[in-house]
Amino acid sequence: MVLHALVVQHEGGGTSYTVDYDSDDGEETLKVQLFSLTGVLPENQKLVGLSDIRNGKRFLTLVEEEEEQQERTISQDPSTGISPGLDLKRIAILDEELARALELEDAVHANSYPPQRAFAHTRSVREAFESELLPYFHRWAMYEDVARQNAARATLSLDELEEDALVALAREGKRDVSLAEKADAMLLQLLYWFKKSFKWVDQPDCDVCGSASVRTGMGSPTREELAFEANRVELFRCRNCKREIRFPRYNDPMKLLETRSGRCGEWANCFTLYCRALGFQTRLVLDFTDHLWTECFSSSLNRWVHLDPCEAVFDKPLLYEQGWEKKLTYVIAFGDDGVYDVTKRYTRDWNAVLLRRTKAPESVVHEVVTTLTAKARVSKSSKELELLRLRDAKELVELATTLPPGSKQIHLPGRQTGSEAWRLLRGEIGNSQDDGAAAAAEGSSSSSAGGYNNTLRLCVDEHVSKVYAALGSLLKSSEPARVTRLWRRVLEKLKSQPFKSRKELFGKGLWLKEECALPLLQALGLRRDVQETGQVLISLHGDPVVTALVMPVALQLLAYLSNELEKHISPNLNLKLLSQGRRRLSGGQTCASNEQLPLEIASAAFDGVHTTKWGEPKGAMGGWIEYRLVCDCSTSAEMLVGYQITSAEDSPERDPWNWVVEGSNDGGQTWICLDIRKGEMFEERLLKKTYEISQEKQNSYSVFRFRCLSVLDPVSQSRLQISCIDLFVK
Repeated sequence: MVLHALVVQHEGGGTSYTVDYDSDDGEETLKVQLFSLTGVLPENQKLVGLSDIRNGKRFLTLVEEEEEQQERTISQDPSTGISPGLDLKRIAILDEELARALELEDAVHANSYPPQRAFAHTRSVREAFESELLPYFHRWAMYEDVARQNAARATLSLDELEEDALVALAREGKRDVSLAEKADAMLLQLLYWFKKSFKWVDQPDCDVCGSASVRTGMGSPTREELAFEANRVELFRCRNCKREIRFPRYNDPMKLLETRSGRCGEWANCFTLYCRALGFQTRLVLDFTDHLWTECFSSSLNRWVHLDPCEAVFDKPLLYEQGWEKKLTYVIAFGDDGVYDVTKRYTRDWNAVLLRRTKAPESVVHEVVTTLTAKARVSKSSKELELLRLRDAKELVELATTLPPGSKQIHLPGRQTGSEAWRLLRGEIGNSQDDGAAAAAEGSSSSSAGGYNNTLRLCVDEHVSKVYAALGSLLKSSEPARVTRLWRRVLEKLKSQPFKSRKELFGKGLWLKEECALPLLQALGLRRDVQETGQVLISLHGDPVVTALVMPVALQLLAYLSNELEKHISPNLNLKLLSQGRRRLSGGQTCASNEQLPLEIASAAFDGVHTTKWGEPKGAMGGWIEYRLVCDCSTSAEMLVGYQITSAEDSPERDPWNWVVEGSNDGGQTWICLDIRKGEMFEERLLKKTYEISQEKQNSYSVFRFRCLSVLDPVSQSRLQISCIDLFVK
């Protein structure tokens, strides 16, 4: 930071100004400073001598562009000191706004304004700005309503939510977690559950014939619709039966628990109620450029985190500016303890945002949110107020930082929800249509050079390898097809029970008592006890989270094995890996050319679960994923004999089509080709296909790489996705 005391001669106004200028901030910030003093718009400023400042010069000349100078020949209004030809809204960026631009939040508000720079009709401006906030301020009482919270809790299974949260943590290698970490994990699972359970509506389908509809206009709300605060009703007509369809825009989250549909307003409204119902400190966030989302306070991170239920995105505050390419203005958060201007959390270009904030002077914005916050806190105890004061102070410091938390440079997509035409109309497609070819080349060269700027993730997948080994044991049964089907039914019965108390009494069948089933039970953390009646009791034997982690993997692989046994194909390459006792690699580390955050990360390709996948947002024309052995005395290198690829659950155009499998013994500096495949078709979703490494290529390596050369359809989209990759060694 280099601070200069500049004397600026305003050539057009005949006045000199002294300005403290930090040269690290750049010319744009200096122009904002001069705008607040002179009223000359930054785009009309020409600064003579700026390049000489670093050489010691302390004098600068401000020259207005000729057109602007002519506009300013009109005399100033003597009562205000403002030229009538100037846009009063643009003059809103005053000294206090300058303070905000320089991240000096406490350099204060109304008292620092020169009288001649005040907004015309300040009272009406204040009332207009406040009127935009009041509906959301008053709505908060609904989220605190006990009846609404009880109704929200009644629609979800807290046991399943807790199970999903603990399993997600276990997949990251986290078993002993704090209550705060568990709470954050449950919040994340709530976000994913809500995304699946709520329906996005562009145009409602006809509830009689199911056909699509077309918009016809707006209607007047009925008394019942008004009772649930549907002040706006959109009208549509069925394209088939011509029936009129009403789409009330409900604002009461109690009604939204019933309809479970809408656009971002309904989604954020209802999700905010769920967060409050589960006890999270929560805010509803209003973006003046027409979007809403939620914030919750994370006890483990000790800060507010961003959650967008429409996109199922967690703690990515720059999603809108960098991904959707929105031009943000005001981002206001509403909670039970106040109203907050949190715009800075969602931008990296505060100066540009500041220029767009033309609804009211910053002093008015501050006054409105402060007044509403005081009203919200009127019933708080002195202890609560002190805690809030400390939290507010910490948040102000956080918002004053250059980079918001969670704002690491990553790929942030454009808007995903809504039809493409609707998103294009709103200008929120953003980076969704990125061309993948350049990124693929970049990723490949990065890997080849051994330069790993990508996240190296641990594969917590030893349990997957144990299940594969258990399947090999089941094949030793006298009736492997029948036994596999029966054990699948046993696990389905156990999975339907509360995860902390799984227990079931089964019949007397000999297949329940066979030794070949023991490895499967051990892998699942289960035990079997033969009763005096001859029946078999199967129950938990150890950590219930382990059982919950392994259960979906075991069910999927049992279904896969059962299907392969029923094919009666000889030889069956898929069964060969199991029957010959090949070992599945596990416990290594992985990295990739790119990841579709937050869910489609590289380690998801090795977790054995079909509901997850690795996604490469720019991998259509090439992307890679590596598996690295965690070297110790016994496993410095392994001999790959085969591998399996499982297609993802959707979008076949993103399936790998041409690829190469390679091995390296120098950390990825050089690669040896082990297998090449061209024109591979995955005819079904979640289809597992097996490939062998030829005998002459079977040598030991410490790093393996799957390098996709092209997806099935690289023209219409840019993504590559794979559900599972399983590597088998001798």
